[in-house]
Parts: sequence; structure tokens; C-alpha cells
Amino acid sequence: MKQKLLLSTLTLLFFSTNVFAQLKPELENEWIQSKSLGPIIEGTSIRWNFFADVKVDNLESIHGYEVKGSQKTKQISETSKITKGNLSLSSQPLTEKDYLWIYELGNTSLFFTFEITNNKAEKKVLNVPINFSEKTKETLRLVMEKNLNIKKETTKVPFYRNLDGRRWYVGNSGENEEQVLIEMIPDGTKIETWTEIYRLNLLKTIGSDNRATFMNAVKEGLSENCSSLKFNIISESSKEIFYEWSHDGCNGWPASTEISRMVTGPSHSTMFTFAYKDGKLPKDLREIYLTILEKEK
Repeated sequence: MKQKLLLSTLTLLFFSTNVFAQLKPELENEWIQSKSLGPIIEGTSIRWNFFADVKVDNLESIHGYEVKGSQKTKQISETSKITKGNLSLSSQPLTEKDYLWIYELGNTSLFFTFEITNNKAEKKVLNVPINFSEKTKETLRLVMEKNLNIKKETTKVPFYRNLDGRRWYVGNSGENEEQVLIEMIPDGTKIETWTEIYRLNLLKTIGSDNRATFMNAVKEGLSENCSSLKFNIISESSKEIFYEWSHDGCNGWPASTEISRMVTGPSHSTMFTFAYKDGKLPKDLREIYLTILEKEK
């Protein structure tokens, strides 16, 4: 009997849009729901394994690709008739270049897209980002050494997150008495000339008691000398507030949009933000930002 060891779990599931290399999160569609995606040890090899719940009887094919910006590498493929119910698909044995990420120190963020076709030639897509902690990768290295006799030196790589099919790298960071700030930009762009940025703020002095005062100050500051400002509370509860603002160009800044989710505790808050300053924010990209922000912790 073949022994399979599943070494990771699905963390997020994404649905693609027509924005190149920018993928919108979604847990499932009308045809299929992803349950897990991760590496397995099978016999003398390591492979990707995709486990899903198929909801319909007329699927003809599923092809799974690892996505790194403009690079798209097929890893999983099934072209036989796919029946309703549980589905488990494995890739061919991974080559060394496909599993080198296991030997990179720190957390790893990967991204897969699955193209699904039915017997009417209709297509749907699942987009699946998966994250591996350094602790999980340590375990995986030990398992590969024990079962496959594979042992390699670990390497240091810049920290990144694959948020939407693109790798986002740290472009700026800092800390003072009031906050911790990390700003990330898509691969291939520069912090000095950014048009998209993902920002993480730990606000050390903003808690549930003074959140309203903080939000009023944010709105007042943005409104100063900015008649085109639009400020919108998307949703609000005692634990978090989701808001966005945009303008047509103010105080030396080009037309810009920011969408933020602020999670509030008794004494501090964490704010997750996407900012865009390349004209009007496209509707599809706004939906991508919103869905990613909803999943952040």
C-alpha cells in the first residue's frame, strides 16, 4: 500500500479575473470546492496533491498551474471524466527546481490556478495561494531526508508574499513609539515610483476606546484642501472597521485610492491597506483588494 504524507493545508482560495497576474480570492465556485493543496511523499518521490469536492457530473478536465507573475508552470492535470464527489489529483514527481523553496529559510508563499472545463467546453477557475511556515518546512526537510534521502543546505531569500499571483516584496519598513510599518510592492516595481502598495500597520496606541477619534482625524486630514475626496465606511463592528477613500488628485498627489481594514483590540490595532495611485481604481482590482483584506489576520 502506498503511504501518503500530507504536509500542508490550504490557506486561501482564489478566483481569477481578467486582470493579468492579479487573482481574486474565492473559496469555491458552482462546480468545485478546493479542500487542500500541498506536497506529499509518494513512494520515492515528492508530488503536489490537490483534494477537492466536485459538485457536478459533467467535468472533463482540470489543469493546475503554479503562478509566479507572468510565469505559469503546469503541475497537475486530469483529462479523464471527473465524477461528482471527492477528487484527489497528484502531480508528476517534482524536479529539484520545483521543490527548492523547501530549502529557503523563512515562510514561503506560493500560488496555484486551476482551470476547469466541462463537457460543453465551458470554463471556470480556482486560484489557490498556499503558505508554509518555517516550522512546517523544517518538518518537510526532515521527512524528505528520511524517506527520499534528500538533504540540502538551506538558503536565505528576501521575504515576500504571493498575494494575488504576483510576489510582493518589502519596499519600506520602520518603527517608532506609535506604530510598526511594513510596505510591500509587486515584484518588478520600485518603492520610489510605486503605483500599488500593500501596507501593514501595527498602531500601538489606537484601541477600541479611541478608534472613533482616530478615524475622525484620518477623515479630517484627508479632507483638507481636497474637495474631490470621497470617504466611505464599507462595514463596521466593535472589532473592526472596513473603509476606503479616493480623490481625483489633491495636495500634490495624483488621483489615488486606499482601502483599509482596521482590526481593533483593547489597546492597539492592526491595519491592512491596499493603496493605488494610477488613476481611477479598476473595479476588478478593487474586488481583489477587498477579498484579500477580508482574509488577513
